[in-house]
Amino acid sequence: MNSRAGGRGTQTQSQDIALIVEDDAAVATMLRRHLTRAGFLVYEAATVDDAVRRAIETSPGVIILDLGLGVGEGADVCKRIREMPAIGDTPILVLTARDQLASKVLLLALGADDYVVKPCEPIELVARVHALLRRRADPRVVRRIGPLRVALATGDAWIEERQLDLTTGERSVLVQLARSYPSLAPRAALDSVPWRQSEVTSNVTEVLVGRLRSKINAAGGGVEIRSVRRAGYVLRASTTAMGVST
Repeated sequence: MNSRAGGRGTQTQSQDIALIVEDDAAVATMLRRHLTRAGFLVYEAATVDDAVRRAIETSPGVIILDLGLGVGEGADVCKRIREMPAIGDTPILVLTARDQLASKVLLLALGADDYVVKPCEPIELVARVHALLRRRADPRVVRRIGPLRVALATGDAWIEERQLDLTTGERSVLVQLARSYPSLAPRAALDSVPWRQSEVTSNVTEVLVGRLRSKINAAGGGVEIRSVRRAGYVLRASTTAMGVST
Protein backbone atom coordinates (compact mmCIF):
# COMPACT_ATOMS: atom_id res chain seq x y z
CA MET A 1 0.00 0.00 0.00
CA ASN A 2 1.37 3.40 -0.92
CA SER A 3 1.68 6.08 1.74
CA ARG A 4 -0.96 8.76 1.54
CA ALA A 5 -1.44 12.12 3.17
CA GLY A 6 -4.37 14.32 4.04
CA GLY A 7 -4.79 17.36 6.24
CA ARG A 8 -5.79 20.96 6.76
CA GLY A 9 -3.10 22.59 4.66
CA THR A 10 0.17 24.11 5.81
CA GLN A 11 1.15 22.84 9.25
CA THR A 12 3.38 24.75 11.65
CA GLN A 13 3.63 22.32 14.56
CA SER A 14 5.11 18.80 14.44
CA GLN A 15 2.39 17.67 16.89
CA ASP A 16 -0.12 18.02 14.03
CA ILE A 17 1.47 15.10 12.16
CA ALA A 18 0.31 11.52 12.70
CA LEU A 19 1.83 8.38 11.17
CA ILE A 20 -0.44 5.35 10.82
CA VAL A 21 1.32 1.98 10.57
CA GLU A 22 -1.37 -0.41 9.39
CA ASP A 23 -1.46 -3.08 6.65
CA ASP A 24 -5.27 -3.32 6.54
CA ALA A 25 -6.40 -0.75 3.95
CA ALA A 26 -9.91 -0.46 5.38
CA VAL A 27 -8.66 0.17 8.92
CA ALA A 28 -6.02 2.62 7.68
CA THR A 29 -8.65 4.56 5.74
CA MET A 30 -10.91 4.77 8.79
CA LEU A 31 -8.07 5.96 11.02
CA ARG A 32 -6.90 8.51 8.46
CA ARG A 33 -10.43 9.89 8.07
CA HIS A 34 -10.98 10.47 11.78
CA LEU A 35 -7.50 11.85 12.44
CA THR A 36 -7.78 14.21 9.47
CA ARG A 37 -11.12 15.46 10.78
CA ALA A 38 -9.42 16.06 14.13
CA GLY A 39 -6.91 18.35 12.38
CA PHE A 40 -3.93 16.08 11.77
CA LEU A 41 -1.75 15.81 8.71
CA VAL A 42 -1.73 12.05 8.23
CA TYR A 43 0.84 9.73 6.65
CA GLU A 44 0.57 5.97 6.25
CA ALA A 45 2.93 2.99 6.13
CA ALA A 46 2.24 -0.72 5.77
CA THR A 47 5.62 -2.40 6.40
CA VAL A 48 8.41 -2.17 8.95
CA ASP A 49 10.90 -0.51 6.60
CA ASP A 50 8.30 1.90 5.23
CA ALA A 51 7.22 2.84 8.76
CA VAL A 52 10.77 3.67 9.86
CA ARG A 53 11.45 5.59 6.64
CA ARG A 54 8.25 7.61 6.90
CA ALA A 55 8.91 8.35 10.58
CA ILE A 56 12.35 9.75 9.72
CA GLU A 57 11.02 11.75 6.77
CA THR A 58 7.97 13.27 8.46
CA SER A 59 9.05 13.57 12.12
CA PRO A 60 5.52 12.77 13.36
CA GLY A 61 4.09 13.97 16.63
CA VAL A 62 2.50 10.56 17.22
CA ILE A 63 2.62 7.07 15.71
CA ILE A 64 -0.48 4.84 15.64
CA LEU A 65 0.79 1.27 15.30
CA ASP A 66 -1.11 -1.97 14.73
CA LEU A 67 0.80 -4.47 16.83
CA GLY A 68 -0.65 -7.29 14.71
CA LEU A 69 1.05 -5.97 11.56
CA GLY A 70 2.38 -9.14 9.92
CA VAL A 71 4.04 -11.76 12.11
CA GLY A 72 5.94 -9.88 14.80
CA GLU A 73 6.33 -6.84 12.54
CA GLY A 74 4.39 -4.50 14.83
CA ALA A 75 6.74 -5.25 17.69
CA ASP A 76 9.71 -4.78 15.33
CA VAL A 77 8.48 -1.32 14.31
CA CYS A 78 8.18 -0.27 17.95
CA LYS A 79 11.65 -1.61 18.76
CA ARG A 80 13.34 0.07 15.78
CA ILE A 81 11.67 3.43 16.40
CA ARG A 82 12.82 3.43 20.01
CA GLU A 83 16.41 2.70 18.95
CA MET A 84 16.66 5.76 16.67
CA PRO A 85 17.73 8.95 18.52
CA ALA A 86 16.07 11.41 16.11
CA ILE A 87 12.59 9.87 16.49
CA GLY A 88 13.03 7.55 19.47
CA ASP A 89 10.88 9.59 21.86
CA THR A 90 7.89 9.86 19.52
CA PRO A 91 4.71 8.78 21.36
CA ILE A 92 3.45 5.40 20.12
CA LEU A 93 -0.20 4.39 20.46
CA VAL A 94 -0.67 0.69 19.78
CA LEU A 95 -3.79 -0.94 18.39
CA THR A 96 -4.20 -4.49 19.63
CA ALA A 97 -6.91 -7.13 19.57
CA ARG A 98 -5.50 -8.83 22.64
CA ASP A 99 -7.10 -7.58 25.84
CA GLN A 100 -4.99 -9.62 28.25
CA LEU A 101 -2.66 -8.56 31.03
CA ALA A 102 0.37 -10.30 29.48
CA SER A 103 -0.16 -8.45 26.20
CA LYS A 104 -0.45 -5.10 27.96
CA VAL A 105 2.79 -5.71 29.83
CA LEU A 106 4.49 -6.71 26.56
CA LEU A 107 3.32 -3.50 24.86
CA LEU A 108 4.83 -1.33 27.58
CA ALA A 109 8.04 -3.37 27.55
CA LEU A 110 8.34 -2.79 23.79
CA GLY A 111 8.19 0.95 24.36
CA ALA A 112 4.55 1.75 23.63
CA ASP A 113 3.13 4.77 25.46
CA ASP A 114 -0.52 3.68 25.36
CA TYR A 115 -2.79 1.14 23.69
CA VAL A 116 -6.33 0.82 22.41
CA VAL A 117 -8.06 -2.56 22.09
CA LYS A 118 -9.69 -3.19 18.72
CA PRO A 119 -12.38 -2.60 17.72
CA CYS A 120 -12.30 0.87 19.24
CA GLU A 121 -14.46 3.95 19.04
CA PRO A 122 -12.85 6.67 16.88
CA ILE A 123 -13.62 9.29 19.53
CA GLU A 124 -11.60 7.27 22.09
CA LEU A 125 -8.69 6.86 19.67
CA VAL A 126 -8.50 10.60 18.96
CA ALA A 127 -8.79 11.39 22.68
CA ARG A 128 -5.90 9.01 23.47
CA VAL A 129 -3.78 10.63 20.73
CA HIS A 130 -4.42 14.11 22.11
CA ALA A 131 -3.57 12.89 25.62
CA LEU A 132 -0.21 11.56 24.41
CA LEU A 133 0.57 14.85 22.68
CA ARG A 134 -0.28 16.85 25.80
CA ARG A 135 2.06 14.64 27.79
CA ARG A 136 4.86 15.14 25.27
CA ALA A 137 4.26 18.90 25.19
CA ASP A 138 4.95 19.26 28.91
CA PRO A 139 7.07 22.45 29.01
CA ARG A 140 9.00 21.04 31.95
CA VAL A 141 10.87 18.68 29.59
CA VAL A 142 14.19 20.45 28.96
CA ARG A 143 17.25 19.05 27.17
CA ARG A 144 20.63 20.33 28.41
CA ILE A 145 23.71 20.37 26.17
CA GLY A 146 26.60 22.16 27.87
CA PRO A 147 25.42 25.73 28.59
CA LEU A 148 22.45 25.31 26.21
CA ARG A 149 18.97 24.46 27.50
CA VAL A 150 16.14 23.65 25.07
CA ALA A 151 12.47 23.27 26.03
CA LEU A 152 11.45 20.41 23.74
CA ALA A 153 7.77 21.35 23.68
CA THR A 154 8.19 25.00 22.68
CA GLY A 155 11.69 25.40 21.27
CA ASP A 156 12.52 28.09 23.84
CA ALA A 157 16.27 28.03 24.37
CA TRP A 158 18.85 29.63 26.64
CA ILE A 159 22.64 29.88 26.78
CA GLU A 160 23.19 29.95 30.53
CA GLU A 161 20.54 32.52 31.57
CA ARG A 162 20.38 34.37 28.27
CA GLN A 163 17.33 33.43 26.17
CA LEU A 164 17.80 33.10 22.41
CA ASP A 165 15.50 35.09 20.11
CA LEU A 166 14.48 32.39 17.60
CA THR A 167 12.09 32.23 14.67
CA THR A 168 9.59 29.38 14.23
CA GLY A 169 11.88 27.56 11.81
CA GLU A 170 14.93 27.94 14.02
CA ARG A 171 13.01 26.57 17.00
CA SER A 172 11.85 23.55 14.98
CA VAL A 173 15.35 22.70 13.83
CA LEU A 174 16.87 23.24 17.28
CA VAL A 175 14.27 20.93 18.87
CA GLN A 176 15.14 18.20 16.36
CA LEU A 177 18.84 18.64 17.08
CA ALA A 178 18.23 18.58 20.84
CA ARG A 179 16.02 15.48 20.64
CA SER A 180 18.73 13.65 18.68
CA TYR A 181 21.58 14.68 21.02
CA PRO A 182 24.19 13.23 21.35
CA SER A 183 23.56 11.43 18.06
CA LEU A 184 23.13 12.77 14.56
CA ALA A 185 19.89 14.47 13.49
CA PRO A 186 19.27 13.05 9.99
CA ARG A 187 19.06 15.59 7.18
CA ALA A 188 15.78 14.00 6.02
CA ALA A 189 14.15 14.71 9.38
CA LEU A 190 15.41 18.31 9.46
CA ASP A 191 14.30 18.97 5.90
CA SER A 192 10.76 17.82 6.72
CA VAL A 193 10.33 19.95 9.85
CA PRO A 194 7.31 22.24 9.25
CA TRP A 195 8.16 25.94 9.28
CA ARG A 196 6.61 29.06 7.83
CA GLN A 197 7.76 29.07 4.24
CA SER A 198 7.99 32.87 4.23
CA GLU A 199 11.09 32.70 6.43
CA VAL A 200 13.43 31.49 3.71
CA THR A 201 13.25 30.87 -0.02
CA SER A 202 15.95 28.23 -0.63
CA ASN A 203 18.38 25.91 1.15
CA VAL A 204 16.05 26.04 4.13
CA THR A 205 17.93 23.76 6.49
CA GLU A 206 21.33 25.34 5.79
CA VAL A 207 19.93 28.84 6.31
CA LEU A 208 18.26 27.93 9.59
CA VAL A 209 21.32 26.10 10.91
CA GLY A 210 23.48 29.09 9.97
CA ARG A 211 21.17 31.43 11.88
CA LEU A 212 21.24 29.14 14.91
CA ARG A 213 25.01 29.03 14.90
CA SER A 214 25.22 32.82 14.78
CA LYS A 215 22.69 33.32 17.57
CA ILE A 216 24.30 30.69 19.81
CA ASN A 217 27.71 32.31 19.37
CA ALA A 218 26.31 35.80 19.97
CA ALA A 219 24.80 34.56 23.25
CA GLY A 220 28.12 33.20 24.49
CA GLY A 221 28.66 29.98 22.55
CA GLY A 222 29.80 26.82 24.24
CA VAL A 223 27.77 24.68 21.82
CA GLU A 224 28.50 23.65 18.23
CA ILE A 225 26.28 22.47 15.39
CA ARG A 226 28.54 20.22 13.35
CA SER A 227 27.77 19.27 9.75
CA VAL A 228 28.07 15.63 8.73
CA ARG A 229 28.31 15.59 4.96
CA ARG A 230 25.25 14.13 3.20
CA ALA A 231 23.92 12.86 6.55
CA GLY A 232 22.77 15.68 8.83
CA TYR A 233 23.92 17.69 11.82
CA VAL A 234 25.13 16.96 15.34
CA LEU A 235 24.72 19.25 18.35
CA ARG A 236 27.79 19.16 20.61
CA ALA A 237 28.95 20.95 23.72
CA SER A 238 32.33 22.60 23.13
CA THR A 239 35.11 23.51 25.51
CA THR A 240 35.32 27.09 24.24
CA ALA A 241 32.80 29.88 23.84
CA MET A 242 33.42 30.05 20.10
CA GLY A 243 34.04 27.27 17.57
CA VAL A 244 31.43 27.08 14.83
CA SER A 245 31.61 23.95 12.68
CA THR A 246 31.34 24.10 8.93
